Amino acid sequence: MIKSISVLWAKTKKNVENIISKYIYYSLSVDSNSTSVISDSFILEKIHWDQKFSSYIKLSEDEIKKRIDFINYVRFSFNKLTTEERKIIYWTYLDKENNYDDRFIANNLGFSLGYYYIKKKETLIRFAYSLGVEEINDK
Repeated sequence: MIKSISVLWAKTKKNVENIISKYIYYSLSVDSNSTSVISDSFILEKIHWDQKFSSYIKLSEDEIKKRIDFINYVRFSFNKLTTEERKIIYWTYLDKENNYDDRFIANNLGFSLGYYYIKKKETLIRFAYSLGVEEINDK
């Protein structure tokens, strides 16, 4: 018989939120584009280091490479999600310009608020698996 997977929700959510926070800070430090700007497809493009910005960034080349690798890791994981899931992550965590609340996001997706909370939890768990930071209850 196959044993079902039991995810430790609070720890998994915290892991994802920590990675998203780190992603935002790293993006601010090395990405010349705003994290608030995203295309209608809700795809985050891979970034490449542009040497013309090197005079403005006071980090070592190794640190810049490390941050760009981390940003691209998060973007690769984000892009594996469905469009609906990407919208939930983007509007909840990445779009700092508009500060959308849960009612707006639920309404925009055509969900009731209760169903939205279920989908948001599922989305964060799927994103955690995509990032490789899920916490499993082994008991």
